[in-house]
Amino acid sequence: MQRYIEEIWGWDQQWQENDFAKHFEPENITVVLAESELIGYAQVERQNENLFIRMLLLSPEHQRKGVGTLLLEQVLKVAANQSLGVQLQVFKINESAKLFYERHGFRVESETPTSLVMAKNA
Repeated sequence: MQRYIEEIWGWDQQWQENDFAKHFEPENITVVLAESELIGYAQVERQNENLFIRMLLLSPEHQRKGVGTLLLEQVLKVAANQSLGVQLQVFKINESAKLFYERHGFRVESETPTSLVMAKNA
């Protein structure tokens, strides 16, 4: 995400570390390993009647291989089992992520100055 953050706000290492620590909740995180190498993770939290995808990231060399789809499908399955919708925010400049979520049924509901708020209802 660093390249998007740098383009939007500029990179502040200390702020990033503090923000990560503030939102780090291990019970809400799924890590993805390939031969014991960390290649990605998803962080999902409950917000009212939705699961909110705080982060879904894969290392660039593991993107477009179906791993992100498997992670997202896992979140959607949990949400469906609990009759919850799923929401997330994606940077406006991250067109590939927006298209990825649209392919999986997400629609833009609103926006912030930097992000699109996307949702898929239960």
